[in-house]
Amino acid sequence: MRALRLVALVLVASIIALGVVAEQDERPAPETATVGGIGQPDARTGTWFCPGGSGPGGRAAVALEVINAGTEPAVADIVTVRSDPEPGRRSQVSVGAGERIGVAIADLAVDAAWIGAIVEVAGSDVIVEQTYDGLTGIDRAPCTTRTSQELFATDGATRVIAEGEEMLLLLLNPFQEDAVVDIAFDADVGIDRLTAVVVPARRLAVIDVTQEVTVASRVSARIEALAGRVVGSRIQTRTGTARGLTVTPLVQDGAAASVIPSVRTEFGLTDRVLVTNPGEESAEVDLEILTDGSIEPDPVELTIRPGRTVEVVVAAESRLATISEFAMLARSLTGDPVAVGIERLAAMDLEIVPGTAAMPGIVGAAERWIAPLDGTSTQLVLVNPSMTAIARTEVYVVGPDGRSLVTTIELGPGRRATVSGDVLGERPIVVVESSSAIVVGREIVGLTSRQMMAAVAASELTPIDQLP
Repeated sequence: MRALRLVALVLVASIIALGVVAEQDERPAPETATVGGIGQPDARTGTWFCPGGSGPGGRAAVALEVINAGTEPAVADIVTVRSDPEPGRRSQVSVGAGERIGVAIADLAVDAAWIGAIVEVAGSDVIVEQTYDGLTGIDRAPCTTRTSQELFATDGATRVIAEGEEMLLLLLNPFQEDAVVDIAFDADVGIDRLTAVVVPARRLAVIDVTQEVTVASRVSARIEALAGRVVGSRIQTRTGTARGLTVTPLVQDGAAASVIPSVRTEFGLTDRVLVTNPGEESAEVDLEILTDGSIEPDPVELTIRPGRTVEVVVAAESRLATISEFAMLARSLTGDPVAVGIERLAAMDLEIVPGTAAMPGIVGAAERWIAPLDGTSTQLVLVNPSMTAIARTEVYVVGPDGRSLVTTIELGPGRRATVSGDVLGERPIVVVESSSAIVVGREIVGLTSRQMMAAVAASELTPIDQLP
């Protein structure tokens, strides 16, 4: 690990002693977009923070997509954020009812190596997502509607020579004052830190974890803001036996309970669930198994030391071997927050679609969700994390001509169900409405890639651990 950078210390001292504020021409972002303290996208806020990716030809070339699941046209106001000192540019995009519009933000940030964006929209049914196209694959990730002082990347790898693995952290500061963060790494090759990393005002900072923690088959990161607030993503590329690109939103703050909608044990797939304990005491965590009700295995019990991450290779758990697909509810028995994520690897030399996929656990449930889908094979996953409530759900497809009901599903307490993309159509905008709060996830399989992600909440969010 490289030593503390002197320039960072000088900048930190300047921020604290002088209160330096970077001058910007753009309209300032809102101070925060907190919704119930839940660190996941919420369509009701109207301000979206997109950590972005690389410019054209880079390892994760980024574009935006604005999706309007409402009945009225909407306008999105977009400001680019760069990794270099060049100022961002502003643009407006009109999106008709039931439409989804792609935005090439690289055209607004010519020659930028790394690009993010701040997007303001009106209407609770308009969401903003990021799409990625790299040399090792494609991916998709929602923008976020909340900044944070503590973020987590639960997994990554940096075995460049052996597996072609490279890991980056992107941190976006949407505000007018510099942010300063410490980053703690927990890897199978040891523990280390980067201290006093400055994320300049209205800029994007890129941390090359591959250069900081070398030859690690597993590395997690905790980002703690000493000043300011940020949002972020992890970019992981692989060119070895599991070739692929995953861009994963960083977990914000952690939670006492999180849901992973889709976990698989089928041949050729390696699912790994990662749980990080940021606390100062050991954490006791149960991974509860949620199925369609045909079988109910005992939970996987974990003890996680302070500041460490535990990995569970799902296929190695004999009690799960007979269940091809299920959901997991990670519950902290003490109520202390933990960060949860899943990574899926599919090797290239097998007769399945190769690639990698990853997503953070979903920490809030809602009665309404928006889920755009895109790919040769897609699946919507509905999970009822309540142990007492029955959820009666309706699944709609929305288009310029309105919306149509596709199916209705009744989910008992602690149950899970799926909706195949075959009944949803090509590139649909899906809206899920439920009689009680549920969790909705997406799986997308293309010709050469795999993706996993949460849908976007479009009604009030309830923390999973507060459900009846």
